[in-house]
Amino acid sequence: MSAGAYYPLFADLHGRRCVVVGGGVVAQRKVTTLLDYGAAITVVSPTATTRLLAYALRGRVRYLARAFRPADLRGAWLVYAATDDQRINESVYRTASRLRIFTNVVDQKPLCSFIAPAIVKRGDLVIAISTGGMSPAIAKRLRRELTAHVGADYARLLKLLGGLREAAKSRLPNFQARKRYFDRLVGGRVFALVRAGKTHAARREALALLDASSHNGS
Repeated sequence: MSAGAYYPLFADLHGRRCVVVGGGVVAQRKVTTLLDYGAAITVVSPTATTRLLAYALRGRVRYLARAFRPADLRGAWLVYAATDDQRINESVYRTASRLRIFTNVVDQKPLCSFIAPAIVKRGDLVIAISTGGMSPAIAKRLRRELTAHVGADYARLLKLLGGLREAAKSRLPNFQARKRYFDRLVGGRVFALVRAGKTHAARREALALLDASSHNGS
């Protein structure tokens, strides 16, 4: 493994304070993505796009219409810097590093303590693709390919399986038995029914299989 390898991590940002320094189109993209994951966002920039201003007017983000100050990062969990002023970008990185806050200065890998992956999202299913910052073009291509092949049926199956977890834990107290059960759901008739749009039938089939598994110990 290379010395610069990145550790993949899915973070819970719901209600967490995230700061985006910059008010242009790139900053807007970062803000829009963070909003999808429930982050509490502060945008710092003397100017902002129409969409960012609309977010602020609707109370979806807090907008500070001025230049960045180091104190803006207090209490933040994650920071993006997306400005065309290198001095500001470097100031954001230095401040965040001192405060041990995950930071990404857009398109400047040496000024990043994390890099954002390309994302494919289907309901609660999230697939993240990273090239370690070496080729965003490859990551985007893979995202397009996965988007074409991973359909909404996976989200429906995930919802079904998630709803069965507690029942499986109570009926199949052995970890290996639960693993075999869910492997059978993913690889067998249940998923075929989900793909056919027959979610109620799929649930009945899954429950019947759970009943059988709990009686025969497998």
